[in-house]
Amino acid sequence: MTRLLECLQKQKEILESQGYSVAYICIYGSQNYGLDINNDEYKSDIDMKAIIVPTLDDLIRNSKPISTTIETQWGQCDLKDIRSYFQTLLKANPAYIETLYTNYYLIDEKFTNEFYQIFKLKDELIKALSAQFLRAMYGMMCEKEKALCHPYPTIAHKIEKYGYDGKQSHHILRLWIMMQDYFERRMPLNQCIHPNRHIDILTELKLNKFTLDEVKFFVAEIMQQAKVFRDEVLSEIDESKIDYSIKDRFLMLSQNIIKNKIIEECKRGV
Repeated sequence: MTRLLECLQKQKEILESQGYSVAYICIYGSQNYGLDINNDEYKSDIDMKAIIVPTLDDLIRNSKPISTTIETQWGQCDLKDIRSYFQTLLKANPAYIETLYTNYYLIDEKFTNEFYQIFKLKDELIKALSAQFLRAMYGMMCEKEKALCHPYPTIAHKIEKYGYDGKQSHHILRLWIMMQDYFERRMPLNQCIHPNRHIDILTELKLNKFTLDEVKFFVAEIMQQAKVFRDEVLSEIDESKIDYSIKDRFLMLSQNIIKNKIIEECKRGV
């Protein structure tokens, strides 16, 4: 954990030296799932998400909220304006919901109060957005299935060598396990994000240990089961009776973070 926090601190300092105001930065990816690999065969990147607070000038100019990915010495860092970040959270995007449940994060001291309130509300948010969360997980599985054999520039070398990218198949299984654990086994989401079964298969998938035909069959089976499961769970949720007021409380916290940043700027005469 110490190494991960050190990487987060260094990346936060780098971004701040470039003029960004980083409210929150966290690890995203394999370290959160307990599926990172570091050996002669494979070394997991350390990917991060950094939540940026706009300046008063950004707001006055109505500048487009930043949303970009940069390369770092450890992996990729996804920079997200806090306005876009909260909008994405409220769509129950699993890639961003994960940022509320990671154990590896840093909060800028100016925004500690707001983020601790966010953490206290996270389970309530997921409960209210459960239908959207389920759809989003299945949607992400579909994206991974589409990418499985597609020669995107970043994975073309794997497609050429193996015919598929094992990382995509391992994410499909990981999301399927998380879907079952949360909606069927009723496990807390912080436990669901870190799979507690099929670890060996997840690792072997990630390392491209299966043949292309084996992986295609395996993925097709999972996707079929996941679609049936999704439809069954959704049929039992009456979305017209869900209280979505938690979304307003989240948005208010994002507004408070921006407001505090502007007040600080004014005090410093920026």
